[in-house]
Amino acid sequence: MRIAIIVLNFNGWDDTRLCLRSLADLNTPATIVLVDNASTDDRLAEFRQEFPRIHTLRNAVNGGWAGGNNTGIRYALDRGADWLLLLNNDTTVAPQLIDSLLAAARAHPTFGILGPVIAFMDEPDTVMTDGCNFNHPAREGFFQRQPVELTEPPALAEVEIVNGCAMMLSANVPRTIGLIDERFFLIHEESDYCLRARAAGFRCGVVGSTLVWHKGSSSFKRSGRKMQRYYDARNLFLLLDKHVDDHPPGRNWLSSMTTYLRYVYHRYCLERENGSQESADAVVNGLCDALAGNFGAMSERTRWGSQLVRKLFETARRLRTSGEPAPVRGRSE
Repeated sequence: MRIAIIVLNFNGWDDTRLCLRSLADLNTPATIVLVDNASTDDRLAEFRQEFPRIHTLRNAVNGGWAGGNNTGIRYALDRGADWLLLLNNDTTVAPQLIDSLLAAARAHPTFGILGPVIAFMDEPDTVMTDGCNFNHPAREGFFQRQPVELTEPPALAEVEIVNGCAMMLSANVPRTIGLIDERFFLIHEESDYCLRARAAGFRCGVVGSTLVWHKGSSSFKRSGRKMQRYYDARNLFLLLDKHVDDHPPGRNWLSSMTTYLRYVYHRYCLERENGSQESADAVVNGLCDALAGNFGAMSERTRWGSQLVRKLFETARRLRTSGEPAPVRGRSE
């Protein structure tokens, strides 16, 4: 099986260097495709010299996680890749990563999307993320953890969502359902992709072995919480709107949207009470853009209805007498 590993960089060259160094120690050779997503400084020539076997691409504009990875997916498919591993640049990997994922793929041919258990880079024995299910009514929140047991040899656990920081796709998946939806730009796009794949008949699974260590949301540490809150509020609406009908285990449309509005209100309140008006406003802007159908990259502009939503949320905060609203956790908690 021919596998291409797509590493997406946006102003994270130091993280990318560590990631590529770990990939150099893989037991199984793979094609490494480094996509620079219009970073402020173009250092691809430097990285080609340091890592002469990698393939490099540079986007003229920042297409977010969705657009940047789509560039790499197109490139790898055009060159005959059978599997494509989307790997965050702020990760390091175990040498047996590809061996383990491909072994699971051979043993379970109905699975089109696979991933490993992922641990914290600074706490390498602590699981950061493993399995995830989506929007089940009997459980709190939208993104509901499905623990994956660590076993030897590692078993494969079926899940509904594989974490996008290390997500391996069969080439048949994009050939069947298309590329990542670039309306998301950033956040919840891998959830959408997994749910689309499942709706098309592919299964998703997590291998019960810790094979990737993730630094965390370094892109948000560079960009600020405002961006995270905006894309979370906006894209969660899009995700729900797309998958209420094709995800039978999930809540129905009315229950999903009611829970969504509770969530964005709760998030707004938390940001206000943490003293971050800018992040609270970003939640409101995300909600307004979602309702207006404005997706893609975030832009700085006045949103119709934002003042009204903010007044409604502030009025509800003042009238609240029973403590905090019941938390409804999204993935970006």
